[in-house]
Amino acid sequence: MTVKIERGQIVTVERGQRAARRIPGLGLLDGMAVVWKHWAGSFRKNQGFNDIHGVFTFEYPEERPKLPEAYRNMPILLYDEETGHELCTSCFQCERICPPQVIHMTQAKDPATGKPVPAVAEFVIEYDACMSCGFCAEVCPFDAIKMDHEFELSTSDHQKLTVFKEQLNRPISYYERIAPTMWAEVREGAMKKLQGNIKRRPDVIGMAPNLAEKIAARRRELEAAAAAAAAAAAPEAPAAAPAEGRKLTPEEKAAKLAAIKAANAAKKGGGATAPDTPATEAAPADEKAARLAAIRARNAAKQAGEAPAAAPAPEAAPADEKAARLAAIRAKNAAKKAAEGADGAPEATNVSAPEPAPAPPADGRPAPSGEAAGTGAAPADEKAARLAAIRAKNAAKKAAEGHDPEGS
Repeated sequence: MTVKIERGQIVTVERGQRAARRIPGLGLLDGMAVVWKHWAGSFRKNQGFNDIHGVFTFEYPEERPKLPEAYRNMPILLYDEETGHELCTSCFQCERICPPQVIHMTQAKDPATGKPVPAVAEFVIEYDACMSCGFCAEVCPFDAIKMDHEFELSTSDHQKLTVFKEQLNRPISYYERIAPTMWAEVREGAMKKLQGNIKRRPDVIGMAPNLAEKIAARRRELEAAAAAAAAAAAPEAPAAAPAEGRKLTPEEKAAKLAAIKAANAAKKGGGATAPDTPATEAAPADEKAARLAAIRARNAAKQAGEAPAAAPAPEAAPADEKAARLAAIRAKNAAKKAAEGADGAPEATNVSAPEPAPAPPADGRPAPSGEAAGTGAAPADEKAARLAAIRAKNAAKKAAEGHDPEGS
């Protein structure tokens, strides 16, 4: 019950009749009676202003007063529960207008480009010096900072009154509960601005740091999107080759061998498949360069006519003699094949092109001894292998001109 008194109205309080003090000490007893009466009445709670012998206080902390929506104590930051993004864009308006200068913030930057993004990286408020003026909440154009109703902040640890972003963050539903009318007035504009800012925030920048699960889910979503984009950009890309230092599994070896056999069969136009030798284990890295080398070797053999193919010069053997002999044998096989008028070009003969790993002979015969183990991988001395191939080509040219290959 509330007693309303009009402005200017005179209220008369009746005190009652005073008894004549004829007995010494009677006034003291009257005073003690008043004290006793008020003391006894303090054990009951008044229901209205007509009850004058009671208490009107709240039984705190069991009973708490309902604070008005405009009540302000200390600033807090808001974030959206659905997306996990903070409404703050680090515009520095609250930091500039703060009278005691207790707000400190740092703007977030894109780690890839280094350019600033509309998000806050660090936000600190010194509660011990804050005057609770509410200027920061009034000037914020994104409705990201609001005044809290929490007033039980007393502590013996002075350092705890310097509050960081993790302690300042509150969900929108929290502020909507304590100030529903004030939030309803600005909700539409605040959420529209937030959606626009989210599009300009890469990765998980701008998300509340206390939402670990939201951040992890967002990272998984970005990784899945990146994988899908890569798959869509190269749908027919071949499977990644295994690392050079790793051995192939039996399944990988079988699949690789089947692919090579199919490719050879298609090149020969449905002819007999090349024998299964270790020399055909790996195709050249650059098919175009391999074809060009084969054509040049065939042309050199045709120019030589019936002359026997040249062998590598013995006086200048490379450091890796095995690789040099292998290059010479392949050049001789290519020359014989060209002389017999074979239609298929020895694609894997790498005489004129100094490739580090020559391909198998194209005449369909098994590789000579020492070739199977040498063609599976590049020679240990790549420079020596290239030198051997160049020397074999020069020997073939000299043979075509009528010189003795042994004396070259």
